[in-house]
Amino acid sequence: MIKSFADIRKADLRGMVRRVDNLGRILVPKEYRKELGLEQNNKIELTILSDGLLIRPLRAGGPARRIDALWRINVPVAARRVLDIDYYDELEMFLLRDGMFIRKKGT
Repeated sequence: MIKSFADIRKADLRGMVRRVDNLGRILVPKEYRKELGLEQNNKIELTILSDGLLIRPLRAGGPARRIDALWRINVPVAARRVLDIDYYDELEMFLLRDGMFIRKKGT
């Protein structure tokens, strides 16, 4: 089970930086959407880890969020609090085989 960024093999990563907007949303890069087969209104699951947020396409029932019409994901307030993410912070995004890992830049 993945508990932190250290559990993810660095060889599998391709990184990118995005800012959190004033409503707590982040834009999912086109390359990531294509690679993960994401489409508008797809359901995704968010998992808060010790040092970031793991985002995957939803495979089974359970709590889910949607990608909006402008390809944004709303990062839950609880996740932003735990990870000390504020509006306009830069986030590093890494593409994984089955999802994305996001963390505050510089952590």
